[in-house]
Amino acid sequence: MPRIYVSPSSQEHNTGIAPFTVEEQEMNKIADILIPLLNKDGRFIVKRNSPAWEVNQMASDSNKFEADIHVAIHSNAGGGVGTEVYAYGPGTNSEKLAKALYNQVAPLSPGKDRGVKFNKGLYEVGDHVRSTAALIELGFHDNACDAQWLATNSQQIAVALYKGVCDFYGYDYRALVVAPVVVAPVAPVVMYRIILDNKQIMAVANQDKAIEAVKRAIDSGTAIKGTVQRNTDGVSVFEYVKPVVVPPVDNDALAVDLLNQAIELLSK
Repeated sequence: MPRIYVSPSSQEHNTGIAPFTVEEQEMNKIADILIPLLNKDGRFIVKRNSPAWEVNQMASDSNKFEADIHVAIHSNAGGGVGTEVYAYGPGTNSEKLAKALYNQVAPLSPGKDRGVKFNKGLYEVGDHVRSTAALIELGFHDNACDAQWLATNSQQIAVALYKGVCDFYGYDYRALVVAPVVVAPVAPVVMYRIILDNKQIMAVANQDKAIEAVKRAIDSGTAIKGTVQRNTDGVSVFEYVKPVVVPPVDNDALAVDLLNQAIELLSK
């Protein structure tokens, strides 16, 4: 899986126009949203820098991580406006990454954007970082319009950066797909039918009570035979017939006759 190194700015003294605070804080807010998106995607291995590090430590950590791409996230200053992205040089994978990020972020930022530029002298773009690297300047924190956008659109910017990474690899944006709501199947309600002399009388939810009702009906003479049947599959869980009492007899013919009567009674 591609190894992505996310490197938000650690420039804690670069103050912007309110509501923008400082570059380090605002860029890390964006990274805090971007990294879970990359992790949720499931096709990347992700690592980020520490706000306490200097830029040389970030480059070294990215190299130790053996990153495939290195995405440095910054805001700009100097009175300009708009988004620009720095790459190593034309025709490189660095330029491809820079364009992928720029094409997603630039349409969202206010004002006229500044395009993809080349500067391999930048520490996180040049030879200090061994992976394919790009440094994005999202906007100018000393421009009121850009500063407002940067401070209030962390989610939008993070999603655009995620899309840019996916575009670089030719991936879809699966982390943004809302999973369908899975509704747990409703288990059927089990009822027990009380059947007396082949006619259903009622159904109850308690099997023991159904059995008791059948026994009571048969024993009282209300019915000759009774069944308790489960409604979900039609299986008979209990059957009961009124016991036949055969009186003592003295001759075999009478006994046979009574037995035949009993068999006929049971067959009804």
